[in-house]
Amino acid sequence: MKRTLHLLASLCWAAVLIGVATACSKTEDDSAERWRTANDAAFAAVKRDAAYTEIKSPGHEGSIYYKELKKGAGTKPILFTSTVSLYARGRFVADYPDNKYIRQGAVFQSWLEADGVPFTTLVSSVGVPPKGFSAYTLTKGVRVALQYMHEGDRWEVWVPYTLGLGENDGSLFVNVMPSSSATKIPAYSTLVFEIEVVGVHS
Repeated sequence: MKRTLHLLASLCWAAVLIGVATACSKTEDDSAERWRTANDAAFAAVKRDAAYTEIKSPGHEGSIYYKELKKGAGTKPILFTSTVSLYARGRFVADYPDNKYIRQGAVFQSWLEADGVPFTTLVSSVGVPPKGFSAYTLTKGVRVALQYMHEGDRWEVWVPYTLGLGENDGSLFVNVMPSSSATKIPAYSTLVFEIEVVGVHS
């Protein structure tokens, strides 16, 4: 009898745990879906805004949209094989449900002139995790934008998830440069970057 009662109690407890896990999973799924919907809506609004210009990805992964904040004096083209120096700041475009850190306008990445020397990188390396790291410096969408910019330009660039970190959670370095500090970026995130090119070296 005791063994039977113990078995019944164990089964009941297992059922409770399964129910809790199922409820948590459903809540997480609902939050993720609401996040994706909000990000898609923000990007769709920018697409309709005449202040932004479309650039299509050469890899047919979608388009970015940019607004010129400052026009530089540079004329040298930036190629896929070029090396550039830049400053960058990235922000979220929506609020993640029940997350006080991921809010619309919250900065997830920043390295500006006041912080020190600019970040220097091969354009071809942008959107690729540095060797030995799982986090990214910037995104493929920024790589697309750079190839249309010139030295001195400062742009606001909207990047859809297809040219960002995609359909899975990922991470971007807080200070752009590879380090131990990175920000988690949820799947299906639309990201907005302010990019300033301060040097074109090759």
